[in-house]
Amino acid sequence: MRRPPELIVGEKALSLPVYFPSISTVKTALQPQDYIQVLTSLMGVNNQFLVSAFDLAELAQPADAGKLLQSFCVAGGVTLMDSGNYESFWKNARDTWKQDSFHKMLTEFPCDFAFGFDEQQPPDDVDEHLALLVNRWREDQAAAGSCQIVPIIHSNAKDLPALCNAFAEQTGVSMLAVAERRLGDGIIDRARSVQAIRSELNKLDRYVVVHLLGTGNPISIALYSAMGADSFDGLEWCQTVVDHDTGLLYHLSQADFFSKQTAWSEGSFSFSARTLAHNLEFYVSWMKRLQSAISNGTIVDFCRRNFPEHVFRHCATEFGWVNS
Repeated sequence: MRRPPELIVGEKALSLPVYFPSISTVKTALQPQDYIQVLTSLMGVNNQFLVSAFDLAELAQPADAGKLLQSFCVAGGVTLMDSGNYESFWKNARDTWKQDSFHKMLTEFPCDFAFGFDEQQPPDDVDEHLALLVNRWREDQAAAGSCQIVPIIHSNAKDLPALCNAFAEQTGVSMLAVAERRLGDGIIDRARSVQAIRSELNKLDRYVVVHLLGTGNPISIALYSAMGADSFDGLEWCQTVVDHDTGLLYHLSQADFFSKQTAWSEGSFSFSARTLAHNLEFYVSWMKRLQSAISNGTIVDFCRRNFPEHVFRHCATEFGWVNS
């Protein structure tokens, strides 16, 4: 089944594949309010991002953030809200961060769509797991109103394809999410898992968009897109600096080495703001070129041109691209 060119979110459309820069208090240098300020101020460079419901609940000045998010949405930007379970886990707050907490954030902050309140330790029984997923999604969707809820499905790599198919068939969702870390130990196994999920979903009578949680490495995004994934989010845009010439990521402190690749170094911005803008400009360009390659059926050529030679050779051998 052919991937559609766009993901429709309410009255807005995002070209596929799409990357959402993530905002989180976990393993990042700035506070969520600072990242929201940067991202909303760069409307036109990047028009979508992901923000955690948990982090929104912890903001010192929630009204200010709400105004920024509202202005971003009205201007045509797309905000994806995460359930907050990732942050609550790392901040030892799982006992207090509940589904009702997430629902409260859905009503207090504007967002175009949101990930559901995921169960990260699901039951072993497949039927029981599926029933839990469906019931949880229905509860979240009822609380979200017109905001589309995208379910997150956690399972082992072997069971995920069938589980995703069964859930999509039973609920009629047009998009679902899985965590990259659940797909296997290495990127080759993970890519094969993505391919298996896409194969199962393509047995349905409609296209279901697949989002990969925690995928922000440019090479990974391209490879998983080739295998059938459509949407991604990650923190790499604010944890590292990207070399525009190679697509490789470096330590954030090494941003000085690449500052001349964009015009952002010439402004009177802080080191952090310059680096974030530098990274966002790369991701927008990377995704546009990736979208074009997929639309034209030249994704293997894209990988050949943009992956390090030894990386492409490895992928070509593993996925039969040798004669492509």
